[in-house]
Amino acid sequence: MAGYWKGTAAEQNSNRTFDAVALIDAEGNAQWLLTRAGLLDDDGFVVFANVCCEAQFEDDATGKDLGETATRDASVSAEVDSNVLSGELQFRRETYNFTLNAASDYNRSISLAELAGVYTRSDDTIFGEEVTLTVTIGTNGQVTGSYSNGCVVNGNASIPDSSHNMVQLQMALANCSDRGGSSKQWNGAYTGLGLLLSGNDIFYHSVIGPTWLGPQTVER
Repeated sequence: MAGYWKGTAAEQNSNRTFDAVALIDAEGNAQWLLTRAGLLDDDGFVVFANVCCEAQFEDDATGKDLGETATRDASVSAEVDSNVLSGELQFRRETYNFTLNAASDYNRSISLAELAGVYTRSDDTIFGEEVTLTVTIGTNGQVTGSYSNGCVVNGNASIPDSSHNMVQLQMALANCSDRGGSSKQWNGAYTGLGLLLSGNDIFYHSVIGPTWLGPQTVER
């Protein structure tokens, strides 16, 4: 089931459609990222579990809404058939049916030397404030960075399987405060997954901790 999967998910009751991505590493660490651009703001959530290590999985999971600190019960039922990952998520008493296709980006080798570099991103936060993230990944996997709103990132990137493009992240977010488009409730330890895209220029990743800030794309 390991891979980088992309497609859509539909909420059963309302038929609302979400952009959906699944990041699953060789150890079974998995995230389903569902996002949807709204008229007033963005909407989304993440469901995460360990799905090691078969082509089918059905069990309880955990979820977080975009930008929220509450952790909620969820469940996942998924199976892989002919390079398609499909199934359903249950989160906040809603059911979401997803169909995701395997992306070829996962099926290539990667090294910390290729990952190393300085990445930036400017975007609006969930509070409507524009902030810039600058993050540096060293050849030893050390991750350092900062947001223009004052939040500071420190951590580590590792590649458990160099034959596949999937990075494990462990990091801490500190110095966030209740101003400038951040919240002090965001401070704490985060774990997640990511991969290099677009000729190694873009690092796409998602980390989960006290909150979930959505899928993050930084570019060098």
